[in-house]
Amino acid sequence: MVARRIESLVRSGDLTRGSRLPSEPRLAEMLDVSRASLREALKGLVFLGLLKARAGDGTYLQPSLSSMATRHLQWMLLLDEIKYLELYELREVLEPAVAALAARRATRDDLEQMRSALDGMKRAANDPRAFVEHEMDFHNAITRASKNGAIQSTMQMMYGAFSEGKHRVLPLVHDLARHCARHERIFRLIASGDATGARRAINNDVRYAESLLRQNLQDLQKDDPHRIRRKPTKRMAESRVSRQPPDAKSVVREKHTLKTFGGKHV
Repeated sequence: MVARRIESLVRSGDLTRGSRLPSEPRLAEMLDVSRASLREALKGLVFLGLLKARAGDGTYLQPSLSSMATRHLQWMLLLDEIKYLELYELREVLEPAVAALAARRATRDDLEQMRSALDGMKRAANDPRAFVEHEMDFHNAITRASKNGAIQSTMQMMYGAFSEGKHRVLPLVHDLARHCARHERIFRLIASGDATGARRAINNDVRYAESLLRQNLQDLQKDDPHRIRRKPTKRMAESRVSRQPPDAKSVVREKHTLKTFGGKHV
């Protein structure tokens, strides 16, 4: 309820991104809620990333919500609502088009940022974490060069969510020099304004990365068949029980108890 009323303040123009919320007594009066209810609601909105609390200074509406969206997507991955491979399929849809736009719209500053990221990748050949960070900087620079705010927000959210996946597959890249060369080629095509070539090159790069992730998942499955199995949620478990005939429900519950004995799947 409080979130909807704050939304109405944004719609009316009383609050804008980055603006400071009224004091707690004043806001409680504006929203017609108790201060205790308001305080709890604001804590939840801060946790979600919609608001930012500054000690001794008040509570502010976030100037950008991309970090909040990234966090939600990370939770969706954590809860197995979506999978890393599905994100890579999304990359195959989006990134080639983004590269084509970048080839048409990139400025000198955009190209300098891409070049700086490439140089960082080469310097970090023996530092996997730094290598991944520079690689993400390269892709973010391409996204910014598209000059499309909606694309930038979407891609930033996606890149933030699958950063863990990038760290997982990097050890499977046996030739980092060749990996850098693929990115160098993407850069040259964008710099030369070759939209078609840039689209094709980055699509090949995404498919290569997806193949590494598939290999990683297959290796995990071989090592531990239960490790990447989808964990049943409470709703799934209840649905399974409800589909059983009445006299079989106790059997299902007994099997579930055995499987989760000691808090572990056996």
